[in-house]
Amino acid sequence: MNITIIGASDTFARGLATWAAAAGHDVTIVGFNLGQAEILVRTIKRAKAAGPSDPLLDNLICMAMPYSCVIDARHFYSKQLDDKIVVDVTTPVHPDTFEPIHPEAGSVAQEIAKALPRARVVKAFNPRFAGTLIPDENLSQETRDVLIAGDDVEAKDVVAQLFTKGGLHPIDVGPLGRAQELEAAGHANVARRLSMRPGLVVGQAKV
Repeated sequence: MNITIIGASDTFARGLATWAAAAGHDVTIVGFNLGQAEILVRTIKRAKAAGPSDPLLDNLICMAMPYSCVIDARHFYSKQLDDKIVVDVTTPVHPDTFEPIHPEAGSVAQEIAKALPRARVVKAFNPRFAGTLIPDENLSQETRDVLIAGDDVEAKDVVAQLFTKGGLHPIDVGPLGRAQELEAAGHANVARRLSMRPGLVVGQAKV
């Protein structure tokens, strides 16, 4: 499958791109700074770099970037995302405090769908997206599970096929409104990872 990942600096983008390429997908990584994308693809086979001015040619687009960048991307690409399947894997957290951000529409995915009503938005969550998702038969069931939510059944089927091909286990949890719960689970996973880094201050608590 040909997929485009918008985002080149975030750990989610690196993890998702590494997994997708290892799973046999052809990956285009778009960086708002082309140099960042070029650096990233040097370490990932089956991946090529693109800049913001390059057209989005693939029908499956993954948003893998910080929340503030998602806002910029949806305005920047606008109608280029019409009729495309847009997979959002964003966990909206404050970059300094790592506290959760609560988008007005309910979730990042719902904000994208509201701003781009012709985009076919699917939310996806996996606890290892921020790591290296190399397909591995020894992965636990928990880390194989990819929870997906969306209102477009056909789009969810395509996304499910994307993950199944890479040895993961997609689970359809319902309509796009469920994205709120998936983002909450994402934040819980971020908090868990941060708790393993002694001395790091998260919000008002030192962990």
